Amino acid sequence: MLVRSRTFSRRWFLRTTTASAAGIAAVGLAACSRGSDTPLQIVALFSPSRVIVAGRPQRLPFGLVADGRLATDDNTAAQVRVLFNGETIEEIELQGRVVNHDHAPGVEDEEHEHADILRYYALRSTLPEPGIYDLEVTVDGDTVSLPVQAFDAAETSVLLPGEPFPPLITPTVADGLGVDPICSRQPDICAFHTNTIADELALGRPLAVLISTPRLCATSYCGPVLETLIENIDDFPTVTASHIEVYANGAAINFNLLDPNIQPAPSMAELGLDFEPALFLVDANGIVVDRIDNVFDEDELRTALAAIA
Repeated sequence: MLVRSRTFSRRWFLRTTTASAAGIAAVGLAACSRGSDTPLQIVALFSPSRVIVAGRPQRLPFGLVADGRLATDDNTAAQVRVLFNGETIEEIELQGRVVNHDHAPGVEDEEHEHADILRYYALRSTLPEPGIYDLEVTVDGDTVSLPVQAFDAAETSVLLPGEPFPPLITPTVADGLGVDPICSRQPDICAFHTNTIADELALGRPLAVLISTPRLCATSYCGPVLETLIENIDDFPTVTASHIEVYANGAAINFNLLDPNIQPAPSMAELGLDFEPALFLVDANGIVVDRIDNVFDEDELRTALAAIA
C-alpha cells in the first residue's frame, strides 16, 4: 500500500477563502507582471509545493488578470513560451477555457463569494530537468512571466501519473470513519460515497477520484468541479467516480476555515496532497494515468474521462 505523508499548514487551508485573484496570489499562488507599465498579471493555478516534476509531462494551468479582474475574453489567445536558462524550450498558442459555474440544485440563491477567475489556460509541458523555468505569456502585445520550479520526482510527495493508486479505506455513507461530513455538497451529498477507494479498485474498472470540498471552496475556479463531474460522468458508463472530502471536521467547526481546530481528512496525507481540488484518473489496472489539479472545465474533464474509459 502506497502511503505518503506531508505536513499541512494553516496557510494552505486559508487558500480556499480567497475572493479575488489578488487574494489567491497573496496566499502563495505566485503572480508577477512585466513592470508597472502594464496591469496584466499571470496567476498560477497550480500548487508551488513540489508538485511540478522534471522529465514528465506536466499540466500548468494559469489565469490572466488586470487590476484583480479578468484580462481576457472568450476569444483571446495567449502566446506561451517556456524558457530555461534564457533559452526557449517550447512555444505554443493556447485558447482560454471557461469554467461554467454551476451549483447543486437549491443553493443558487445562497449568499457567497467567488474569485473573479472563470477563465484559465491549460498549458501542458515537459520540463526536462530540475530547476527554475520561466513561463512567458503574451496577450495583445503585453508580456508577463512567472517562474516555475521543477523538482526531481524523488522530492515530491504527491501521487504521480504512472504510479499505482493506493487502496485507501475512505469514508462512505455506511461508515464515515470519523469524517463529518463525508461530503460538503449542499443540499444533498453526491452519489460518489458508496464504496471505499479500495473497494472500487478491486472491481478492476477505470476510476475518477476527485478530492474537493464544495462547501468550503470559495473560488470560482475550484467551486464547480464536483458539479462538473456529476453532470458528465453518466456519459462514461465504464468509469466509476469517487469523491473524497478535504476536511475531517467541517461540521464540528461549523465550516469555518479560520477555526484553528480545522483538520484535514486522513486521505489528504495518504495521497501527499497539500492543495485541493485534485482529480486523479485511474485506469482499470489501478494505475494513475493523469492528475488534474485545481481547475478544469467540461472539455478537459471529458477528454480525461475518455482517456481511461
